[in-house]
Amino acid sequence: MKIYIAGKITGDPNYKAKFQRAEEKLRALGHSVMNPAWICASPEFDWEDYMKVSEAMQKVCDATVLLSDWYESRGAREEYRRARNKLKHHILEIHCCGENLFSRSSDIDLEKTVPPLEEFIHAKPEK
Repeated sequence: MKIYIAGKITGDPNYKAKFQRAEEKLRALGHSVMNPAWICASPEFDWEDYMKVSEAMQKVCDATVLLSDWYESRGAREEYRRARNKLKHHILEIHCCGENLFSRSSDIDLEKTVPPLEEFIHAKPEK
C-alpha cells in the first residue's frame, strides 16, 4: 500500500527523526511511503508552497498515517481533512513511534480511544 505520513513539522526541531522512524516501520511492513520530511526547507518557499507539494505527494497514496502530534499542526489537520473529504483515504493514527504504533481509523474521534487495526497495517501491500 502507498502511504503518506502527516504530522507536525513546523515548530518541531526533531521532526525529521520522528518522520524517519515512522517511515522505517511502514517500510519494514512492506509499504511504500511518501514522507514530507524529505523536502528540504528553504526561505524562498513559504508554508503554502510546501502544502502544495505535500498535496501532490498525498494524492498519489492510498492511505494517510497521522503521527500522534498531527492535531497540533495546521498543515497536518489540513492533510487529515484532505484525506478524509477529497481523497477518501484510509486514515490511520500513530500514537507514538514505539513498538506498537498503529491504531485506526477513517473517522478519528479525539474524545474516544481508537481501536487497533493491526490486521490492516500488517496486510500484504497492494501492487
